[in-house]
Amino acid sequence: MVKTPVVSVVMPAYNASAYLPKTVQSVLDQTFKDFELLIIDDDSTDRTAEVVQQLAADDIRIHFVHLDDNQGVANARNVGVAQAKGRYVAFLDSDDLWLPDKLKIQVAFMQQHQADLSYCSYDVVDDHGAKIGERKISQTRLDYHEMLKGNRIGLLTVMVSRKIAQKYPFPEINHEDYACWLSIARGGTIAYLASDRILAQYRKHQTSLSSNKLQAAQWTWTIYRQHEHLNIFKSLYYFLHYSLMGITDRR
Repeated sequence: MVKTPVVSVVMPAYNASAYLPKTVQSVLDQTFKDFELLIIDDDSTDRTAEVVQQLAADDIRIHFVHLDDNQGVANARNVGVAQAKGRYVAFLDSDDLWLPDKLKIQVAFMQQHQADLSYCSYDVVDDHGAKIGERKISQTRLDYHEMLKGNRIGLLTVMVSRKIAQKYPFPEINHEDYACWLSIARGGTIAYLASDRILAQYRKHQTSLSSNKLQAAQWTWTIYRQHEHLNIFKSLYYFLHYSLMGITDRR
């Protein structure tokens, strides 16, 4: 009988051959070894599939999933979650990195607190891996109303129970991770802070859409109005908090 892993790591990849080896190595270097790594190739046009197949040949914990049509990162993550076998699901994009004790600390936290979702602090690095900022979270728990004031949760730091992950898929919308966390929080689940230690590194590309604050603001407004169905007054109230958080954002 094949042993069920404690953690399923879901990693979407699209034209990610340049960063993928280092990202995968940061997972393999974890001091917590009881995991599976599902890499979902979203119909890449570069060497991504070849790189993943080479990596999978060297470690049976790596599972290669190829999608025939490029449908975006939300769909790729949902495919990974659907195939996950672990008690917990953790997310890591194909260009970000984990520090070695990330899974060890977070699994222990999840088990100790019986948490449905946890997250932690992280560094922000540039294309070359040099630190350019950090994101430290002060709240030990976040409810739905606090989450509406802005996304404090970095996807690369999230660990969630598989049951919850499968119940709340990523929607087909910009800022799909924020929309997903809101859905989880709306269901009464609290997101706990795993640790104030830096346990991950988020790679911020200078040309990435996520680095455009005006675009991010538009996406947030769309989430308020179309995904959360807030009226105009509540949307304005939370958008003001979002804007103030952006001013003090340490990323």
